[in-house]
Amino acid sequence: MNAVDPQALFRLSVLGPLVSRERLERGELKRLVAELAQREYTIPHSRRHRLGAKTIEAWFYAWRRHGLDGLVPKTRVDRGRSRIEPALQEAILAAKRDNPQRSTQQILRLLRADGRPGAQMLSRSALHRVPPAILHELN
Repeated sequence: MNAVDPQALFRLSVLGPLVSRERLERGELKRLVAELAQREYTIPHSRRHRLGAKTIEAWFYAWRRHGLDGLVPKTRVDRGRSRIEPALQEAILAAKRDNPQRSTQQILRLLRADGRPGAQMLSRSALHRVPPAILHELN
């Protein structure tokens, strides 16, 4: 017997009122999803307690298409990679090496003032997604 993914089981438990029905009347899916989104949950591996209606609806359609396997979380193919150009990553690292106390906002201002290509499109959250090897050097 195969072990069932705990997150898939959690998602199925959220979908219980939807998947236990043989048929949903017109508009009933939207109403039930809205009700489920108003509830509080103990979400595995998360500090959050609420789920978005779009998330619940996506889980419902994944369950309808693929059953329990559709509720297993997919690993991202780009996990651990950054879309920030290597030259810009090196500039971020150099700015942090020059002054380890620099904040992400200060680094952004510095890169933009230098006119680095791609710096105008860079966000604070993108700096936090720099690959782990570079993040390790930043600390």
